Amino acid sequence: MKRKLCLTLALVMTLGTWVMASSTNSITTEQRVKEGSSLAGESIIIEPHNQVETGSSILISFDNAVIFTQEVIDGTCTDENEDGYNGLGNGYQYKVKGGNWDINDGFFDVMPDVDSLQLPYSIRRLNDHQIEVYLCNLPDRYADGSMSDINGINNRPYYSIPMVAYADIVGQVTMSIDSNGTSISNTSGIKSNDNTKPTETATTTVTESSTETTTEAAENDMNTVEIQIGSKIMKVNGKPVEIDAAPYIQLSTSSSMVPLRAVSEALYGGEDTVKWDAASKTVTITYKGNVIKFMIGSDIMNINGSEKPIANNVKAEIKDSRTFIPFRALGEALSADVSWDANTKTARFN
Repeated sequence: MKRKLCLTLALVMTLGTWVMASSTNSITTEQRVKEGSSLAGESIIIEPHNQVETGSSILISFDNAVIFTQEVIDGTCTDENEDGYNGLGNGYQYKVKGGNWDINDGFFDVMPDVDSLQLPYSIRRLNDHQIEVYLCNLPDRYADGSMSDINGINNRPYYSIPMVAYADIVGQVTMSIDSNGTSISNTSGIKSNDNTKPTETATTTVTESSTETTTEAAENDMNTVEIQIGSKIMKVNGKPVEIDAAPYIQLSTSSSMVPLRAVSEALYGGEDTVKWDAASKTVTITYKGNVIKFMIGSDIMNINGSEKPIANNVKAEIKDSRTFIPFRALGEALSADVSWDANTKTARFN
């Protein structure tokens, strides 16, 4: 029997990833999206607790958002003005050896050659508001366990499905996930991995479990930081501060990359907030008892000992002798609200 999970997502450019896991509920903040805003920078994370059988797929439906064209999703679109376009050959499909994953290739065909915890998926556009996502099979002995014996990665495997749609309203975007009658149907809830600090009381209902969770307003005691693409002037609480490396757009992923140290230290006002380990090429951020780690060349961030994927598989990298990561990932790690002004290409943290 198919089991359908429905919830209202308060989506905004500061939204974090969504995790599909066993027996969990969700908490979101009341936010709004701009009409035409892309949601593709966010992901649905599925962490299987049992085997995923060959041929498994899920259906994802957006009530108030429009799905990108199949060509944009596949990375074959040549029109740079097309909604969601992120570079010829890029797209949003899972990549294996430079190409999109072939759904005929199974777990043991792919994972021994992939240095990642992320499992293959393939997105098929059904109509303007719905996609079907095919999932690579996962043997039961690897579900909720380690893949170290097959590819050396010692942690739980997961799927990370980008939200390949743009909002066609100003307001809330509604999404539903249908297990499509497959082995993934053991899933019984959705939880938010969003660390955004709520500005008002928020309520989200997961219809399958009829559970309602509310979060109250939280106090915001960090600085406000604004940083603009291409500029070496950063504003901290409205005052200009010169930095030595300017943010930029990563061409391969269209991600907005910001200097980790400059933003982190400005947010919390401490020069000892960030430490660099040259041997392991790891940056460690420490604030208010939290320990955050980013490793150069990795698309996984470690937040208080828990590993979390960076959206769109963007990896931390060094440019101009500084560590850069996507501004949304940094905002999530630092528990900061993040907004984006597309006109001025400015990210705001607070």
